[in-house]
Amino acid sequence: MTPFSRGNSLRFAIPAAAVFLVSALSGCSVSPMPSASTSSSPTVMQMTDAQALIEFTSIVDASIAKQNLSGITQKTVNSMTGTYLLVADKAGSKYQATEKNPDGSLQLLFEADAFVPSAAKSWLQLGATVSYVHGEYHLTRIIEGTPATYVYLVSGGLLKSKSEQSAEAASVSELTYQVTPEGLELLKAGEALPKP
Repeated sequence: MTPFSRGNSLRFAIPAAAVFLVSALSGCSVSPMPSASTSSSPTVMQMTDAQALIEFTSIVDASIAKQNLSGITQKTVNSMTGTYLLVADKAGSKYQATEKNPDGSLQLLFEADAFVPSAAKSWLQLGATVSYVHGEYHLTRIIEGTPATYVYLVSGGLLKSKSEQSAEAASVSELTYQVTPEGLELLKAGEALPKP
C-alpha cells in the first residue's frame, strides 16, 4: 500500500467512525456531566479548623509579601460611613501610604494594620481562630469579650476581599495588588501632606 492509498483509506475510515458514533448515540439521551462534589474540588475542600489556620496563615503571609512587592490599593465600602480608599506603594518607595476618607480629606498612614493582610496577621498573632466554610475563610477574634468575625475570599493564593457585619454597619474591603492610577494620585497627594 502506498502512502497515498493509506491516506485515502484513513480519510474514509474517520468519517465512517464518526457516523457509527452518531448513530450509536442517537438512541441515547444526553445528560450533563456530573459536577464535582464539594469534597473532591480543591477549591471547595473541607478543612479542620487547625488546617484552615495553617492554610490561612500561609495565604496572609503571601499577601503581605505581594503587597510589599507591588503595592496595594484597598477600597472599603462601609454601609454607614461611605467609601474609603487606602493605598501603599511598594516597600522602599518614596511615597507614604495614604488614606482618602469619604469626605475627601487625606491622611497619612503610619500603621500597616490599616491594610487587610497586615491586620489579619496581627489578629492571628493575638490568637484569632480560623475556620473554612463554603470556600471562605472566617477569622474570629475577641474584642472586649465579644467575638467579631471577618469573612475573607481568596484568589490566586492571595487575600482578595474581607467583609464584616456588625449591629452598626456592614463593610467590604476589596484588594488590588498594585497601585492603581487613582491610588497613585492619592500617594502623590499624600506626599505633599505635612509629616509630624
